Amino acid sequence: MRMRLIGELATRGPRRAVDLAKALEEPANSVSFHLRQLARYGLIVEDTERGTDGRERWWQTPSEQGFIVNLEELRKLPGGAQAVGAFKQLNEGTAHALVSVAVNRADEPDEDLRSWVNDFGLHLSRAEVNEFLAEQWEFIMRWMRRSRDLSQSDDGVARHTYYSMMFGAPLDEVLGADTAEEAESDESGG
Repeated sequence: MRMRLIGELATRGPRRAVDLAKALEEPANSVSFHLRQLARYGLIVEDTERGTDGRERWWQTPSEQGFIVNLEELRKLPGGAQAVGAFKQLNEGTAHALVSVAVNRADEPDEDLRSWVNDFGLHLSRAEVNEFLAEQWEFIMRWMRRSRDLSQSDDGVARHTYYSMMFGAPLDEVLGADTAEEAESDESGG
């Protein structure tokens, strides 16, 4: 539920609990509870520029870049160590689910429901990784702003919320040191 709430706020921009409850088809009181818990750990924040009175609370992600968590800061809060553990476990589960759905739907004949799968590797220095990530964020931010703008319009176009994750890690850690050495040996002809 909480990851779904964060996903809605990240893709559609600031929303009230009642809007999120409707989008997720969940009871408003349950959604409000989960929003308060997310706010407790700084995963979402109240949008104080919106709302007509004190009873109408609007929520948003703390960054326009969507859902970004500083695990060190989260760990320092009361109950933070458990929250970090839960966050890591939830992210792993979400990543597995995302890969499973994307791989199984990549050839979906209904273009509205088609998923995409991109698997690539890069051989980069740490500075080049940072440059690559900065360019990726610029591109992603442009599409996130567009997505939020489109979610505000009523143009009659059917849209689905797509969830995407970007991962990167050294190959030897992903495959295990022995497997990575074998792959490099194959590439060099050895």
